[in-house]
Amino acid sequence: MMRNICVSSVSKSIEFAWFLLIQAVFINSQSLKDIPSVFPHRLNSPGLNAQKKVWWAKEITPDFHVCGRLSDRQIKYAADAGFKSVLSLFTYPAGDPPGSFGGDYLPVTVAEKVIVEEVAGLQFIALLEPMDEWASVEAVEKFTAIEPTLKKPALLHCDRGYTIAFVTLLYMANQTRYNPDFQPKIRSKEFYEITASMGLDFLQRIPMETVSEITGEPIPDINDKSLPRANFEPEDWLDYWFAHPVYKNWFVAGQITKSHLSPLEEFGYKSVVNIREGMTYKGKPSQEEVNLLNIRDRTGTYGDAQTAPRQSEERLKETLINEHFSNSFISEKSTKNYENINEDEFGDIIGYNEDIEKKAFEDSGLKYYHIPLDNKMKDFATFIKENMDQLIEISKKGPVLVHCARGYRAAMVAVLASAVQYDLTIDWALQRLKEMGMGISAESHPHIYDVYKELLPSRQRVEL
Repeated sequence: MMRNICVSSVSKSIEFAWFLLIQAVFINSQSLKDIPSVFPHRLNSPGLNAQKKVWWAKEITPDFHVCGRLSDRQIKYAADAGFKSVLSLFTYPAGDPPGSFGGDYLPVTVAEKVIVEEVAGLQFIALLEPMDEWASVEAVEKFTAIEPTLKKPALLHCDRGYTIAFVTLLYMANQTRYNPDFQPKIRSKEFYEITASMGLDFLQRIPMETVSEITGEPIPDINDKSLPRANFEPEDWLDYWFAHPVYKNWFVAGQITKSHLSPLEEFGYKSVVNIREGMTYKGKPSQEEVNLLNIRDRTGTYGDAQTAPRQSEERLKETLINEHFSNSFISEKSTKNYENINEDEFGDIIGYNEDIEKKAFEDSGLKYYHIPLDNKMKDFATFIKENMDQLIEISKKGPVLVHCARGYRAAMVAVLASAVQYDLTIDWALQRLKEMGMGISAESHPHIYDVYKELLPSRQRVEL
């Protein structure tokens, strides 16, 4: 009898937590309506129902999210997040060796199809044949043909999230041109605004000709200074496609993995700032959750008198995402259909362990800084007051990646720091946050908004 009461209590507490989250999202969306954005429908943080797992997906619309080439684990994370399908823009031939990102296995198309359909239970589509051109009307026609059968929300990928963003936006532009009821409207102007905001540069002859042919609008003058441009450092930042660009040399991310360190260094990043809580915070145990396959997040790391710790077998069984997944969802040799530890994301038997992450950087050429901010950001004002000068000094050394669990805290910090460093306005900062899906307002997050208002000018300063 006591056992049933405990399970019911856990279930109700989780349901209540999700109710509060949904309510907060609704309130936030209402308060953001007057803040401009190049993404009219991007109001939620990346990652659907598993934002800590799929923080690297970039939302085009609620139905379409784009990313780079997926690993086995990322496909499973997509299933945990609630995606219904995976579309690969390219076909990676069976005769080619599998891809690799920092040592992570990237399956060829036939293997990806098995993982997506048979292991994760999602729909899979490979759109283009190996000899097809991506910057073409034909690619847009193929996307248009399969779109009605594509289950939504869909996770769309290519190698780096670049070419699939191009094809997806031009599908929408084609619909805008010929379907008066289609929303949101994507014309040439919106195409270049959105891609520049995402850090994507399509200002080359062939892509621009394709945009013009699809939209029916003239090719813009490449010398026009009003034409939106992606201006980020390092120039090859997109090779680490997981990151969300903020401004110039500032980028944000959720929890990076051991396999990310070498690519980050190779692609030109100089520093990583980790603002997750460590083993303790203000003298109290403070390990945050670590991502676990087929296990819900936001359930709390530590147990109490009524609830077992998150990574205990008892609690894991109570917090399954999908009880019908087979054991192969974890691995071919797994005896369970859920994960109980994640060492690749610096986890131990309790949760996320910052000491392990710090140690992983010892053999890296990257500078690593741990500057913790509490998970609910109650100490945001104090954090900014004590650390802003250091953050700007870190940025002066070169491209910096600020990370937390899902990128939200990191965005609050990086957008403000970049605005302070480069003398940008509060209007720019609020719009940038909204464009990243992490918008705030005076009504939704007053304790953060007030810090932004105090530090940032309301209009651009003009040097006399």
